[in-house]
Amino acid sequence: MDELLEYGIYLALLVALAIPLSGYINKVMAGEKVAVLSRVLVPVENVVYRCIRVDRADVMGWKRYLISALVFSALSLAGLFAILMLQGVLPGNPEGLPGLTWDLAFNTAASFVTNTNWQAYSGESALGYFSQAIGLTVQNFVTPAVGMAVLFALFRGLVSEGGPGLGNFFVDATRAVLFVLIPLALVVTVVDVWQGSPQNVSEYQEVQLLEPVGIDSEGEVVEADDPAAVQVIDEGVVPMGPQASQVAIKQLGTNGGGYNGVNSASALENPTPLTNLVQCISLLLIPFALVFSFGRFVADRRQGRAIFAAMFIVLVASLAVIAFFEQVGTPQLAADGSVYMGTYDQSGGNMEGKEARFGVTDSSLWAAFTTAASNGSVNSMHDSYTPIGGMVPIILMGLGEIIGGGIGCGLYGMIGFVILTVFIAGLMVGRTPEYLGKKIGPREMRMATILCITTPMVLLIGAAVMCLDPATVDSLNNSGAHGFSEVLYAATSAGGNNGSAFAGFNGNTPMINVVLGFEMLANRFIPLAATLVLAGSLCTRPKVAVSAGTLSTSNAMFVFLLILIVLLVGALSMFPALALGPIAEQLHMVL
Repeated sequence: MDELLEYGIYLALLVALAIPLSGYINKVMAGEKVAVLSRVLVPVENVVYRCIRVDRADVMGWKRYLISALVFSALSLAGLFAILMLQGVLPGNPEGLPGLTWDLAFNTAASFVTNTNWQAYSGESALGYFSQAIGLTVQNFVTPAVGMAVLFALFRGLVSEGGPGLGNFFVDATRAVLFVLIPLALVVTVVDVWQGSPQNVSEYQEVQLLEPVGIDSEGEVVEADDPAAVQVIDEGVVPMGPQASQVAIKQLGTNGGGYNGVNSASALENPTPLTNLVQCISLLLIPFALVFSFGRFVADRRQGRAIFAAMFIVLVASLAVIAFFEQVGTPQLAADGSVYMGTYDQSGGNMEGKEARFGVTDSSLWAAFTTAASNGSVNSMHDSYTPIGGMVPIILMGLGEIIGGGIGCGLYGMIGFVILTVFIAGLMVGRTPEYLGKKIGPREMRMATILCITTPMVLLIGAAVMCLDPATVDSLNNSGAHGFSEVLYAATSAGGNNGSAFAGFNGNTPMINVVLGFEMLANRFIPLAATLVLAGSLCTRPKVAVSAGTLSTSNAMFVFLLILIVLLVGALSMFPALALGPIAEQLHMVL
């Protein structure tokens, strides 16, 4: 019962904060004044426009908007790649860490420029302060801003009636960074620092271990007084650096890349229950706020509420499945009843791979939120989840990261499914499909289809290519069905621009780095381009009057149809792969 109460509190806080934030975001993106912040940030905004020589009154068509977004992202990719390769000679590197290999630098640059933040390395042992703060954290701000800018271009296309264009990419992205992401990240950073997260440029600190450990001749950890120990270690190294600031924006920006290798399971990144609450809600805060922003923008809040209802139902159902299977565990974990799996005086359930501070409840919440949000940060290791508990995050990512999803890209992906649903429903009743008073023609349907099928196609191709590479087998911690699940999860995480990992898969090989890098680029920019083509096409269409035969896109029936189409297109496309991995593993355990 306590678990259900906690789940309810998290979900209620998320919705309660997202609704007022939606109104604020709309004001910001419309260029309206927002109380105190406008007096402070408008002069900064004007300086930015002068530096990049942008006229805020300049309105772009979809082609210029797309070219601007692609060029900006390409320059970001090249700049971050250079920083990572040249890390060894750049300042802000007190540990003297070398530059990354070309394939790892490409993978990492592609990852952070696409808002994926997949990491085939441990941040504290591979990247210096300059690479973390100037390389990665900057991208953590600008990549969600790109997604938000493209989303508002689509909003304008939906409501425009032959207007001049879709807005200005550089103005939209600047406002998203200055007025939305920076203020929210500052609040979360202050909370994290207050609770104990490091925020400094000090050298790493050496500390005495409370309990020394031994290392045997094969490099395995044993007791310090074990006769097999050939070395006793009684000191440890605590990573320092600007951690709190990166953690704040990685959660709010649906980025997810961890400063430390164990991500948000680290006591440095996520030290207390309060930081866990704040960070977990941050995962979906802006994505859900943008859904309500949509209803406000099109002057029909029922449209936003309908899409939110579809997202929320799938999220709650996913959370329920994860929580149930993690709480009951498996017969193997219970050792046929010899191991107590109950909740009396302990968290109970499947505690393998979970941080004892958070237990099954907080871990299940985070797993559902982070894979729904296209965030990818973790406070537990998904590789240690039960087969079905680990399958649900794969499905959430494989749907196209549309249950909240990434900032901007999650909602414009869901709008693609909305248009597909409108088209199918229109065929059922013999009417030309319409959405928000705009007729949906062949061009709009082609773009909507691209939005719906890009993710499953990209991730399945990536998984197939990795399975053909013999080196992939050496990267697995497990064989059989679970080993295939590790490969599938990695391909799905990269192809869905999520970035989380099963933590049982060593993805740092040249082949895997390149395959996953191209996966991330494809699933970021193909849907982005399709969205702007869709926006440009809708922008030129006149609105038609609502009639008695117009399909309602805001009632319960439409919400049901939308969920059905999402599951049919997204989940069923992945069913054969899931059958070879988590489903086969679950059947093996119970039969």
